Amino acid sequence: MTEYITKRIFKSPLATGFTALLICLILAMILWPIWSIVMKSIFTALATQGLAAAGPQQADQLIGAMVEGTFFWMVINTWIWQTLVMGNYGKTKFTEKQPWAGFCYVLAAWFFGIVAFIVLISFIGIWWKPFNLAIMFLPKTAADVALAYEGWEASNFFALAVIFAQIPFVSLLHKWPFANTSKQPTEGLGVLAFSTGVTYIVWIALIVPSFLHLSIDDHQITSQPFGSWPAFVAFCQAFVIFAIMPAEGGEGYPMKLFARKQPYMAIIGLVIALSAGFLIPPAIKSIIEPLNLVPGAPAYVVVASLELSVIVFMLAWHHLFDDYPGAKLIPNTACRILIRVAIWLVGGAIYGVLWLLTFKLLPIGANNFGIGFTTMGILAGQFAFLMPVLIFNTYFDKWPLVSKRPVGEFVDIPAKNVTENPVNPVLPQK
Repeated sequence: MTEYITKRIFKSPLATGFTALLICLILAMILWPIWSIVMKSIFTALATQGLAAAGPQQADQLIGAMVEGTFFWMVINTWIWQTLVMGNYGKTKFTEKQPWAGFCYVLAAWFFGIVAFIVLISFIGIWWKPFNLAIMFLPKTAADVALAYEGWEASNFFALAVIFAQIPFVSLLHKWPFANTSKQPTEGLGVLAFSTGVTYIVWIALIVPSFLHLSIDDHQITSQPFGSWPAFVAFCQAFVIFAIMPAEGGEGYPMKLFARKQPYMAIIGLVIALSAGFLIPPAIKSIIEPLNLVPGAPAYVVVASLELSVIVFMLAWHHLFDDYPGAKLIPNTACRILIRVAIWLVGGAIYGVLWLLTFKLLPIGANNFGIGFTTMGILAGQFAFLMPVLIFNTYFDKWPLVSKRPVGEFVDIPAKNVTENPVNPVLPQK
């Protein structure tokens, strides 16, 4: 097994974290408009006939859903599958040097996202017209455009089902019962297959009825969970906060307070997360509704945005700040975790309010600067910022702020400054 020497530009994890955060914010502001413009041009060319037959509003809605769909399937879903479920298996297959390993893994993610979309959506599209790939990509009439829009909207939020249902297989269940049963990639593929099956059921049961309002004669046969899409999303975001907490700096807590073996830990963690989903959104709603932070927006949309801000801040603190403070700085586990929780909640709340006040001004929010690219809005826009944060750490290993080189690699140091290292003669002795 190759040993590496890690070199950091900044010694302090806080300095590294803040610098990385700034880099990711700048990248998000640049990359989203580029992504949106490229994808919009592709889909406009594919769906020209249908877009011409539909009205301008319908056409814009469909293009917007298509552009978001590529981001959800090729970036969000694949990051969860490749990093969380598969443990970044195969990232260094072609090269171990950054940033080339990261670029290769990004291309792999895009490829797997396209394949997953085709397989999972085309299967249901055999019988459900909105998910028929010919209608989704090549609508011919205004009616086709309406069907395609419904299909894209519902299929896009397969990502919400992945976040809601698939992440807990890693964060709460710790990949049980597949963990340590075989070598990679077999173990990861087992988790991926089983958890994707569960996620597919959750998507059909909870997400699809939120967008496809089906009826037989005068009888409605579907209804939206929690009565509205914003209320359901707010429930999901509160659930996710406590579902990822044990794995993103919580060191297994709070579920370790009650159980320390699987699957009992996962059961306890699931109960805690579900309880949070039911209790937290109404509590936040009662506090923020009188403030009217976003005039005209439904209260639960604002609630979901604030909850998502806590998730974004928590993940950024884990991936860019290395769960500061660490065990060396704060040896006491309870104290260390409580400090992190305080950082997540306070930092997430501040960031959340700033986002609500500024998202209409940002290209990742709701401002296309008159160029015409599709914007993500109050909720999805936060993912346009979050994904560069996650990819910067997991695909690119924080390069160039952090770099690794194998032990024994030639060090270009003048001979008069080099003394023999008893462990590795090539390296200068410290």
